[in-house]
Amino acid sequence: MSESEREQSSQAKPTEKALEISEDLVIRLAENGIFSRDFMALLAAATVIACLGLFQNSPAVIIGAMIVAPLMRPLSALSLFCLTGDAQKIKEALLTLALGTALALTLAYCIAALMPQLEMTGEIMGRTKPTLLDLGVAMAAGAIGAYCQSKRNLADSLAGVSIAVALVPPLSCVGIGLNRNLDNIWQGAALLYATNLIGITFAGTVVFYLLGVKPTTKTAHQGLFTAALAVTTLLVPLGFSMRELILENILSGKISNILMERTQTFRSLRLEKVEVLRFKQPVRVLVTVVGKPDAIKPKQVALVQNFLEKETSLKIKLRVRLIAAQEITEVEPLTEEGAAAVAPQTEPSSQTEPSSQKEPAPASRAAQTDPSSQTEPSSQKEPDPASRATQKSETTPKSAQEPRPEKAEPENRGQTGTP
Repeated sequence: MSESEREQSSQAKPTEKALEISEDLVIRLAENGIFSRDFMALLAAATVIACLGLFQNSPAVIIGAMIVAPLMRPLSALSLFCLTGDAQKIKEALLTLALGTALALTLAYCIAALMPQLEMTGEIMGRTKPTLLDLGVAMAAGAIGAYCQSKRNLADSLAGVSIAVALVPPLSCVGIGLNRNLDNIWQGAALLYATNLIGITFAGTVVFYLLGVKPTTKTAHQGLFTAALAVTTLLVPLGFSMRELILENILSGKISNILMERTQTFRSLRLEKVEVLRFKQPVRVLVTVVGKPDAIKPKQVALVQNFLEKETSLKIKLRVRLIAAQEITEVEPLTEEGAAAVAPQTEPSSQTEPSSQKEPAPASRAAQTDPSSQTEPSSQKEPDPASRATQKSETTPKSAQEPRPEKAEPENRGQTGTP
């Protein structure tokens, strides 16, 4: 074989390999872009699981919804057909995404309407402020998802890709926000959903291009340009949100240092968290602390708020959330009132010697039966002082003979002026 034939064969092998990859992707991903009953059933189940997990504030349940959700399939098909320029396949993939989005929104809206008493949880609020970080996650997930689609032996990794990027949970948040008429929730979640859709599609298109699928038609070039333009458009709101997130973190750390190091009010408390919201004017600051009940008064909050405004040069609205805490040990000293409440009302000796009052002693019974004692009436009428003292000691209970120690009244201590 001559050198020219070898060069032609070496150039033909990559071309045939690229065509083989492209044909295989078209065959498999064309089915993923079609709206079917299986797609509808999986998406409906994922939406129900996601809504319940959002209201339960359970990340584990929400992860289950991400695994079941089939929205990665039409997105991968859209990424490929934007390069091949197949207008019919692009329309099918877009129709599948539109119908799936409408189905998920309707289900989420109905589920939220059936449970109006449930409040907005942290999992819901966490999907209302997308940033450039979310775009980075979406693009990374889209890239690895497209690569896994091109390799049959990596199809098992698609479940992990679905977990990495959240499609159904933010879409469910949009339906919940629309039902509750909360603009900040449904608008923020809608921006996150759009970020995931555009980021996955654009990153998948780039990966397919690197794998050898080249745009050969005008439609393909237009699709690639549209995806790039959509990503560029998202950079504006996401960049603004990212800037606010960075400023909030910086301001939160600064306020924490000021409260714990330069204010006397918060030094004796345990600072749990400082939340800053710069989207509102004035800047809202929520400080969560743990301490004794009534450890902070409204006047102290006003003084600290004025001090923070001077230090940060910002108009601040300060709120303090005090979590009451009290330390309880195994042995707690009792007060005098508590000791009197738990002390027995009668002495044990007075309770164990009732027989001295009811039954006379053996000596006294013998004296009653002795005839000589009956023949001396004068001794019965006028007993001498010694016998009277003896009889009194026998008939008086022991508890009455022993004087009790006098208790110090709490009022006496207050009158002496001791703290």
